[in-house]
Amino acid sequence: MLQKWIHTLVFALALVGSAGVAGAQISWNTDITTNTTWNGEYVLEKPIFVKNNATLTIVAGSLVRGQPRSGAVVAGSTVGSPGAIIVTQAGRIVAEGTKGNGVTPGLPIIMTTAAVDNNLDGIADDDDLNGFEDAWVSGDLFLDSDPKNAPLAPLNKAGKANVALWGGLVILGNAPTNDADKAGLGFGKATVEGLTVPGFPVADVTYGGLLPHDNSGRLRYVSIRHAGDEIGEGNELNGLSLGGVGDGTVIDNVEIYCNFDDGIEWFGGTVNGSHLAVFFVGDDMFDLDEGYTGVNQFMFGIMPFFNENDGAAYGSASGDKAGENDGDNYRPDNVALNNNVTVRINIDQSVVNTTPWPLSNPIEYNMTVIGSTPDAGQEFTPASPAATNRGIQFRNGFAGEVWNSIIVNTGAETGIEIGSGTGAPGFSVVENANPAAALISLVCSTLDDGAALAADELNVVGNGNALAVTDGATAPGSNNVVNSAAFPNLVKEDATFNPTGNGAGKLDASLKVSPINPRPNAGLTGVAGCPGPRGPGLDATATYRGAFLRTAPELWTTGWTALNLAGLLAD
Repeated sequence: MLQKWIHTLVFALALVGSAGVAGAQISWNTDITTNTTWNGEYVLEKPIFVKNNATLTIVAGSLVRGQPRSGAVVAGSTVGSPGAIIVTQAGRIVAEGTKGNGVTPGLPIIMTTAAVDNNLDGIADDDDLNGFEDAWVSGDLFLDSDPKNAPLAPLNKAGKANVALWGGLVILGNAPTNDADKAGLGFGKATVEGLTVPGFPVADVTYGGLLPHDNSGRLRYVSIRHAGDEIGEGNELNGLSLGGVGDGTVIDNVEIYCNFDDGIEWFGGTVNGSHLAVFFVGDDMFDLDEGYTGVNQFMFGIMPFFNENDGAAYGSASGDKAGENDGDNYRPDNVALNNNVTVRINIDQSVVNTTPWPLSNPIEYNMTVIGSTPDAGQEFTPASPAATNRGIQFRNGFAGEVWNSIIVNTGAETGIEIGSGTGAPGFSVVENANPAAALISLVCSTLDDGAALAADELNVVGNGNALAVTDGATAPGSNNVVNSAAFPNLVKEDATFNPTGNGAGKLDASLKVSPINPRPNAGLTGVAGCPGPRGPGLDATATYRGAFLRTAPELWTTGWTALNLAGLLAD
């Protein structure tokens, strides 16, 4: 009786402190087919599809939880699928949280897991010992009990990753991709990875089309945490999957924290984004492919510096790359998996063109990514450190540009790399055709504490130096910097702390002697000498390297991201 009374008391206290949203949880198990507003705390019992031209509106401060997977993945079956949100081509999402202003607290929208921890041991419960985390029912205690004030740590108290504890957020639009007609839906259309087909209706999982200005809605101040379970056989969801999303969609101030696979992946499309934060994901921080042509500015990633305590990989690959920039989905290792356009015939049928179309041409401005090989002076060394993480990889016919950025601490790996031997038809058997043709450029950027660059990678650096001059900048202030002894580093780039969190398995400021401060130190070459971004919606005053102005009194991550709310990111 005493134990039951304590359980009830703890649950009541958890409700009071949970995410600042009043009222009890609402269990949700039906698709969104008419305009619907969520305001409060919701538990997704299964994958929820937004369709039938409906709009799902999520009010600032709301908390959305997805149930964990309840059974093994079976081909063609959706039984046991975890909670998730899938915005179909015939749906929209409007999720707009707030940041706060120092006086009024921020009201970010947080999406996290509904896994439970009724015995309060900091590990998701599996009371029936079936190998799957228990689903929440009314009265249970959440593992991520107070995500706004005490975010869940990357590892649980047993040293296992707090990832893949629900599905994630998928947005599917009607903008162009360079996918082939492999799915039988027409060229430029595909079914998104991670969703079972057959199983779910094909129309609900399709993306791609002919509408570059398609509008799938708005995301502002949204934090997506502990996601990435597979809903389909053999494919895991990203924190945020953007399939053929058009540039009428707004993606601004979005965080992915502790996802099993990639942080954000763009499957073609034209959508632009700004203020994107990705922390401790299992694969790539940012993944671009299938002819993506959007522009993103202010991108910040911290790669995992740890594995699980037993040495097993954290997530899918212990944080593989800062970026995986592909031109298409060409797979020379498995032709059956190819899903890119490899044959196009002119209207008079006289010429066959094997170049994928549309060509990739994304531009990334003001990126900072901190790798897993910290400088000397770290406060905590994990029992099982992660392997060295890689920088931004360009492969599979990628063409595009990275401007005004900083990639540090890639150790034995390079800050940028060219994928050798993975060329796409129409480009070359190897990838050196695009660097040599100045189709890939690194402009006014710094790579520090990484391996020496090879010839193709040096071509990418040289292309960027020439492009900066063409753009009106003056050398040497706008030149790229590669492992220079003169580089004075970030103010505090050491990301290490105990990844199992405090005694309760949560993050707080006690885990670091001083918070991470990703601003560049004074004297960094190019702080004020880079070309200003040009284009609608871009901050043209950001003529500095990296995601943050050195003299900014406050980081744009303040007041809504997990690491800042936990006191681990400097204000």
